[in-house]
This record gives sequence, C-alpha cells and structure tokens, in this order.
Amino acid sequence: MTGELDETELARLERMGVVALSEEFGLELFDQSLGADATLLAPVRLDSAALRAQARAGMLPTLLSGLVRAPERRAESVGSLAQRLAEVAEGDREKVVLSAVQAQVAAVLGHASGEAIEPGRAFKELGFDSLAAVELRNRLNRVTGLRLPATLVFDHPTSRAVARHLMSVLAPDGAAPDARQSADEEIRELLASIPVERLRRAGLLDTLRELADGDAHDEATGGEAVTSIDDMDAEDLIRMAAQEDEDGA
Repeated sequence: MTGELDETELARLERMGVVALSEEFGLELFDQSLGADATLLAPVRLDSAALRAQARAGMLPTLLSGLVRAPERRAESVGSLAQRLAEVAEGDREKVVLSAVQAQVAAVLGHASGEAIEPGRAFKELGFDSLAAVELRNRLNRVTGLRLPATLVFDHPTSRAVARHLMSVLAPDGAAPDARQSADEEIRELLASIPVERLRRAGLLDTLRELADGDAHDEATGGEAVTSIDDMDAEDLIRMAAQEDEDGA
C-alpha cells in the first residue's frame, strides 16, 4: 500500500501519526470493508503516541483532534521566536530567524540538523512538495505564533527568503533599512532557482542574457545605464519588458 513512497514520505506519515500499511494488512482491511454496513470507512492505522506528540506541539490536525486528549499548550511554545529576537542584538536577528527556519526545513525533510539546509537553495530542489510546504508552514506558525499562508514556500522559495519575510513581520523596525536589498536578493534567488531549460522553453533565456549584458535600450532610459540584472529592481524589469513589447509590435 505504501510501496511507491520514499523514505521522506514515510517519515512524514509517521510524524503525522499514520503508520504505513503492509499489502497484506491493506487487503485484509479491504475485505472487511466489503461486509461493513457503513457509509464512510477510513482504513487507517494510527500511532496514538505520535498523535499525542502532535497535540503537544500544537500541530494535530483538527480532523484527528478527537482521537487523543490534547494537553494544554505551553505558553512559551507559541511565539517563542519573537521573544528570542527581542533578546538578541539587531545585527544578529536575521541569523537567529534563518537558523530557526533551517531547523524546521530539516525536520520536514527528515534531516538531523538545520546545518544540512543551504539557505539559498530552492525548496523545490530540496524535494519539497505541497504536503511538505504545508507542514513547514504549520511548524513555522507554531514557533512564531503567526498565521502564515499555505503558499509561504511558493511566495518565498528559499530558507533565506522565508527568514527575511518572517523578519519583516516579527521585527519590522529592524528589517526596514534592508528591505530593498532583501527584496532584490530574493528576486535573484528566485531567478537562480529556475532551471535553465525551463527559461529556454519559455523563450526568456535570450532576454535575460541581454538584460545581464546590457544593450542599446540602456541608452534610451535617459538615466544611468543598467549593466547587470543584479542592478535592476522590479520597475526596471517592467520598463524593459514594456520596451520589448513595443519593439516587437
């Protein structure tokens, strides 16, 4: 029943409190279901100890909340990251947040330590899927006390990008001076995470090369020439795309 799942997916099931079914046991449950007089059956093997651990961490899905007695959540487990940030120097805050994000990413992927996670590597390259994205969001909700969107890892595709987003929410005053720089670096990381072949199929590779090298369009801007894509902000890219459309019309 779980023969096509890899070790990471099996580990995720175990953390959720769901035990993998053997083929024999799965077929036995199927046979039993044929003779059951019930509208809806859920042939699932649950690990009550894992469910209790989920409940203690505040991550037990609502659907399973009635299966175990949920202990009272400890106050220090919620929003503890914001408390830690208040206790460290402003220059060290991003490092603290990034370390927390890496630790949660490592837990989702089954690694022993956050040190195994490269800050600038895209989640997709690390093996994330939609279930992993939701699990990471849930874990970060718990350690930050925030209500983060399910699209978090798609909007911020690397550990560093997520950390900077959290910084902008948890410590906006400290993050404000670097907001422009962080946004620019996030765009660079996003571009770097896109496979070259995908850019080529989309017909964007040549355009990006022209933007990186600089061309005659730089002189038409009336300002300083932009010689590298790293020097361009969102407005520059939009202006350049609009100019390309006009030239192609």
